[in-house]
Amino acid sequence: MKKLTLLVVTGCLFFATMSANAQTEFKPFRVDIGLGYATASSGGGVVFNFEPKYAVIPQLSVGVKFELDLIMRDIKISSSGEFANATAQGIGSYLATADYHLTQNVFRPFVGAGLGIYQIAAATVTTSGGKGDIEIDGSNNFGAMLRAGFDVTHFRLALAYNFAGKDALDNNTDFFSVTVGVYIGGGKRR
Repeated sequence: MKKLTLLVVTGCLFFATMSANAQTEFKPFRVDIGLGYATASSGGGVVFNFEPKYAVIPQLSVGVKFELDLIMRDIKISSSGEFANATAQGIGSYLATADYHLTQNVFRPFVGAGLGIYQIAAATVTTSGGKGDIEIDGSNNFGAMLRAGFDVTHFRLALAYNFAGKDALDNNTDFFSVTVGVYIGGGKRR
């Protein structure tokens, strides 16, 4: 993970330096669409997000992010195969977001945050001696998200940490995600 972070920071600095003289004005409305990987303390899964946003000033965009995260956690199987335990979570989040772009060049690094609701469905499956037990429950939590990344042309990469709280089965639901995607609209003004 440290190597990935170092690579992203190095790339941001490289592109920021290359495009320092290319100040550009961008259209204010855009929609971000992303797909990625979520990693939790003991598992991982997939992320899909959709985020319409509007630039209230050239460097500050506000929007609403809709995200779906499917995460498998705590998969344990005994060496004899007689016992197995797994936890899965489906997390839907609805966040008011803000992103601040550090430059107005073609390469645009940003930092951002979000606040809103995390709807969490959790299931734990336990099998032992040929018998199984399934526990399913859901909860709604108020949470937050911090992120950083960059935009280049209509490509976007974002690293985010979500503070989603605990689910109804008392499992931690905080997770880190890496998403890549595109945005529609928001391009350079001609």
